Amino acid sequence: MNDNGILGGLHPFLKLLLLVMLMLTGVLTVTLLGVLAAMPFLGTGILTQLGHGSDNLNLLRYFQLLSHIGLFLVPSLVFAALVSRKPLRLLGANHPPQRLPMVFAALIMLAGVPFVYFLMEVNQQLALPESMAGLEEWMRRTEDAAETLMGRFLLVEGLHLLLFNIVMIAVLPGIGEEFIFRGLVQPLFKKWTGNVHVAVIITAILFSAMHFQFYGFLPRFMLGVMLGYMFVLTNNIWVPVFAHFFNNAGAVTLYYIAANSEAVNAEGLAAAGFSPLMITMSLVLVIIMFVVMMRHSRLPAAHDMHRDTGA
Repeated sequence: MNDNGILGGLHPFLKLLLLVMLMLTGVLTVTLLGVLAAMPFLGTGILTQLGHGSDNLNLLRYFQLLSHIGLFLVPSLVFAALVSRKPLRLLGANHPPQRLPMVFAALIMLAGVPFVYFLMEVNQQLALPESMAGLEEWMRRTEDAAETLMGRFLLVEGLHLLLFNIVMIAVLPGIGEEFIFRGLVQPLFKKWTGNVHVAVIITAILFSAMHFQFYGFLPRFMLGVMLGYMFVLTNNIWVPVFAHFFNNAGAVTLYYIAANSEAVNAEGLAAAGFSPLMITMSLVLVIIMFVVMMRHSRLPAAHDMHRDTGA
């Protein structure tokens, strides 16, 4: 039986365009609805604050939540419903994951920390040609502003704000971004190119570029590759969702502990490096665990994503 939805027969390129349109429409619509919903409590002053840049952290947190919902979560569900009669199956979310792949996912994220950190250090050293000095200055300025805002989000006291940060930075991005990139974009590129490895790499590039942080591109690209192969090996979106959540929630929790403990220095943690041996072992361990994960998977190998998804 054909499971295609009303737009399931479109070419993968047209489906990608449709997804982009849904993402733009989604973020604008959800943000507008969020503004209207907040007006009874904040009045029309919310528009003034948005227009001039707000220093209200609670308001900024609110719109951060709206942006994740509107840009990733809602469009992924709408797209899946439009192209397939079985949207959850399309996303690879129609059955719970096995326990062993989830364990492997967490171990891979932990083992990859030294290598990902090394890529971050390498990325920080990259510089554009002198002819693009203005662009480089703008990129550094915008990234510094983004880091400052994220630091303000993370610097909280009280478990209730820690839990809110976990929802805002780990739960929603873990679900929404994985639904979009691994659940939809990666299979579309697999069908378009006929090569699962090309699909993983292109999707990882787009995943990293979507964050608009040039000096964090390489580590995010590596994370995207790892998440992509987790999906290939398990054919279950909840495995990369959990890995994404585990990575982000771990970082949020460690920052909270460091910022609220006199025994732990947050700046010292950030400045801690890894030896070349640890970096090499990190990469080797990640590869070994992926090989073991592949052998324990019910799928034959990292060969394709042959679910009849309409994507």
